[in-house]
Amino acid sequence: MVAVMTLAQTPQQLHELFLEGVNNSDVDALLDLYEVDSLTVNLDGSRVHGEAALRTMLTEFVTAVDKLEGGTRKVVAHGDIALMSATFSGNGGAVAGITGEIARRQPDGGWRFLIDDPTFGVVSS
Repeated sequence: MVAVMTLAQTPQQLHELFLEGVNNSDVDALLDLYEVDSLTVNLDGSRVHGEAALRTMLTEFVTAVDKLEGGTRKVVAHGDIALMSATFSGNGGAVAGITGEIARRQPDGGWRFLIDDPTFGVVSS
């Protein structure tokens, strides 16, 4: 059976699909939310670049988080680029923060993360 990729039709939907992917422990669905050449900041502040490194980071994240909650704080879009921020919380608040992301509309009309920093405004450690 071939997995069907769900594209974010709006920048905000990236946040919804990310929560869904984490809560379903679906690393492949999470990878589909990112551009191939995306840059992500890990929770420890290190930079993650490349699909293999992103897969490792996301696998570790879904293994470590019991349930992730959150939602979009703000989106400022201009053409095919969106500056975004969301809140997230998991493990009883032990994993929590305010994110900063840049997303880009793809040629197929869907949106993907180009830059993702979940540590942009950490509210607890």
